This record gives sequence, structure tokens and C-alpha cells, in this order.
Amino acid sequence: MDMDIRITKTNSSRIDGVDFDNLPFGRLFSDHMFMAEYKDGQWQNFRIEPFKNFSLHPATMALHYGQEIFEGMKATKTLDGKPYLFRPEMHAKRLNKSAARMCMPEFPEEMFLKALHTLIDLDQGWIPPREGSALYIRPTMIATDEFIGVKPSDSYLFFIFTCPVGPYYPKPVKLLAETKYVRAVLGGTGEAKAAGNYAGALLPAKLAQEKGYDQVLWLDAREFKYIQESGTMNIFFVIDNKVITP
Repeated sequence: MDMDIRITKTNSSRIDGVDFDNLPFGRLFSDHMFMAEYKDGQWQNFRIEPFKNFSLHPATMALHYGQEIFEGMKATKTLDGKPYLFRPEMHAKRLNKSAARMCMPEFPEEMFLKALHTLIDLDQGWIPPREGSALYIRPTMIATDEFIGVKPSDSYLFFIFTCPVGPYYPKPVKLLAETKYVRAVLGGTGEAKAAGNYAGALLPAKLAQEKGYDQVLWLDAREFKYIQESGTMNIFFVIDNKVITP
């Protein structure tokens, strides 16, 4: 599929002001972002521009009806200094699986990969050199129709921005098995990486933190005895010398 990306570089990079030895998570943002719009049944206006704020109409449907999905991945560097992405095509597939569940258009995988590689190539200087740090990548899609009424939007915005980050948790994580609230249920939206799923998890996480834990360990919604995942990450077990993940 043909996709020409218009690139407008920043005139004033902020990278010299970044202390790569002391990176917070999710507070610093790199110089550029990718954007594209979905209108009249197709993706268009592919571009990379200097990182900036959006202007949204108060009736933008993503703000009211929850049509918002995203991905999360990281870029690091190989020993010879080349940017490295781990299985980016799987993130493209998961994004489109989320889009299907939330009644949103897919962003074709080859477009996703080209946008991703072009952006990371441009901002590769923002990939932290320290072990344990990375360039976090956030592809996102939101509904942009200016309309009050429950229906799928006809227009969407897809964008990718990045930020240099240190570890999400600076120390080992203490988990609380959650036996009241649930994250995913058969027939629900738990399989989608949708914004609303994370909002619903904030209260259980807050209650766990008040008890001295870092996050919750989600259990199945029917019997609360089968492990699903942790609140902000997957979880692995070593059982009989085998690595097992739900």
C-alpha cells in the first residue's frame, strides 16, 4: 500500500536538556511525532511533525464514548549502536485486534511499520544508552467526530509519539491478588488495549497501594482462582524448571 510520509523537522531540539542518567517514566517526550487521519473511508495525510499539543472539539467522540486504543513498546540499541525493535509486527496486529473490538478502522500493518521505523530513525538519538532504559513508543488511535450520540465515529486520528524512559518500577514489585474487582470477563473488552480498561483498574490499584503493594494480580472473573496478568505487565512463573505465562 502506497504511503508517502511528509517530514517536518523541529528547528529546536530539546535533547541537550535531557539527563539520560536520571530518566523518569513518561514525563519527557522526544522531538517528533507521526500523525495520520481517517476520513472518507481511508487513511490519509501521513506526516511527521515536531511534537506538539492537539486541539480537540469539546464534542470529540473519544472524550465521551471511549473509542480510544493504544499500544506500548520500546526501542533500544544493539551493541553497535543501531536502533532495535522487538517484534513490532505483533504490536501492529494487537492494535488492529483492539480496533476491531472497539469498532474502529484498522491501521494496516505495513503502514504501521513504515511509520514506526521512519519516526524511530529520525529520533534515534533519543534512545537512552544506559542499561535498563529505553525509548518508549506509544501508538494511539482516537475517534474524532464532533458529535454527541452513541455510534461509531466516521473519522479518526492515529498518532505515534515517543519518550525516553528509565525503569517503570525501580525496585522489585509486590503484588496483591485481587478478589473483588475484575479486569477481563468472557464477552467483555479485556482483550482490547483500550483506554477505558485502564481507567477501571485505577481504583483496585490505589486500594492495593494503600495496603503497601505496588500493583494488583488479576484473577479470573468467575472463580478468582486462575491468574490472568498483573496490573501493568505480564507475569511469568517458573514451575518444574519451565517458564509459564498465562
